[in-house]
Amino acid sequence: MKRSTTYAIPLSIMSLTLMLTLAGCGDVPGTDAAPQAAEPTFSGPWAEDFQRNYDDAGRQGNTFAQDVLRDGRITEAEATEAVNQYASCMKDAGFALDYVNPDGSSQMSGEMTDAENARYGEADGACDASSGSRWITALYNAVAGDPNGDLRNRSDEEARQDLADCLKRKGVVSDEFTAEDIPEVNASGDENWEFNRQFVEPGGRYYSERSTDILTQCNMDPRQ
Repeated sequence: MKRSTTYAIPLSIMSLTLMLTLAGCGDVPGTDAAPQAAEPTFSGPWAEDFQRNYDDAGRQGNTFAQDVLRDGRITEAEATEAVNQYASCMKDAGFALDYVNPDGSSQMSGEMTDAENARYGEADGACDASSGSRWITALYNAVAGDPNGDLRNRSDEEARQDLADCLKRKGVVSDEFTAEDIPEVNASGDENWEFNRQFVEPGGRYYSERSTDILTQCNMDPRQ
C-alpha cells in the first residue's frame, strides 16, 4: 500500500497575536551587541498570511522559516529545501518517503500497523515544525494557485463547495457527492488522509488514472 498525502490550499489559519518585548541592555565596555534584523512589513493580497506564519515561526524558534518568509515571497527552491528537510527528518524517525514535492504532496510505500501509524503522525507533526515546512509549504501552495488572492477570502463552506463542484465538473465523483463529503478545515490529519486516499490509491472509491491529478488541480484552483 502506498500512503499518499496531498495538501490542499489552506482555507483559514487560526489568528494569533504576537507580542514581543525587547529589553534594552546597558553598554558593557569591550562588548558589541549583535545587530537585530529589522522586522518585515508585508504587503499584497497574502500579507496577513505571511505575517501570521512569520510570527508563529518566530514563536516556535524556527529562524529558517522566518528567513524564507521575510521577503514576502516563497520560491520553488525555498519550498523544495523545506520539504527536503522534512523528508530527511522523517527518514531519521524511521519513515523513508518515496518522494515529497514542493507543494507538500508525498508518498511512502509499505504497510503500517496501528502503532506505526500513530508514530508516523507524531513524527509528521514534529518534522513539519522542525523543517519549517509547517509555515512554508501550504502557503507556497496557496500563493502558487491563487497569486492575486481571488480565492483567499472564501469561507470554509464556500471553499468546500467550490472543490465539490470542481470534482463533479471534471467527472471524478458522482452528482450525489456534496461539500459535506469533504473534511472541514480543522479536520485531523487522519480525516484528510482518508479523504485523499479515495482519489490517490488504487481501489479508492473515486480512484482513476486521472483522479490524483484532478484532485490536485481542484485544490489548487477550482475555477479550472
